[in-house]
Amino acid sequence: MSLLGALIVSAVLTFGLTARVAWPRLIVEEFPSPARRTLAYLVLSLTLGLTAILPLSRFGQPAPELNAARIALPELFLGHALLAGCLFLWWALAGFRPPARFLHLRFDEPMRQLRVGILAGLGGWAATMLVMTIVGGMLGVGREAPAGAEAEIPEIVRAIVTLPLGVRIALVCSAGVVEELFFRSFLQSRSGLLLSTLLFTASHTSYGLPLMLVGVFVVSVVLGRLFRERDDVVPCMIAHALFDAIQLFVILPMVVAAK
Repeated sequence: MSLLGALIVSAVLTFGLTARVAWPRLIVEEFPSPARRTLAYLVLSLTLGLTAILPLSRFGQPAPELNAARIALPELFLGHALLAGCLFLWWALAGFRPPARFLHLRFDEPMRQLRVGILAGLGGWAATMLVMTIVGGMLGVGREAPAGAEAEIPEIVRAIVTLPLGVRIALVCSAGVVEELFFRSFLQSRSGLLLSTLLFTASHTSYGLPLMLVGVFVVSVVLGRLFRERDDVVPCMIAHALFDAIQLFVILPMVVAAK
């Protein structure tokens, strides 16, 4: 699918969800004017088109070759910048509600939030590994490693693993904060857990690993349930960052080294 096609699909999805009165739907707060509301819809449509629909439409296609040394720093954080920009513009167009209320941010129990986030991150990682192992066993993934299995690891994964330590730490922190603010604080609070999880999973299809998407879906459900129960995104941020840190600093380097 072309970029234009992805944007059209995203526009139909966004405006269709806001027009529905039953699930799946996108519940939208009041805007100061119809023009602001329409502009907010367009911003959201553009964001979902670039970060979720376009990657999903290209899933299964050969990924371009990447060289970690040639990856520009802004390119690594472009997706997160788009999500953050969408949040800011929606917040501004809606009339600058109190940021803590708009983003479901609480800082009243930092130690408890840290503890809950760590436990959720470890539990989410364990659940993800269990489900991926079961699904992989059912599909026969890894039973027969053909010659040249190195190609099974997309170049983008190899490139990210070889990035400088500081850049990888920044990626983990950026993902934990920005993705949770967008997919949990913003999207889940307006569309529900399942729809936000599907879009969150779609946004990770650019890695080209089908089994990994199962894990992304599982951890998103864990984070979504945590957010729904506590109405607080801070533990979700901590859990997400911890999960990504385990994957990026432990699991993926082991997998790449083994290949």
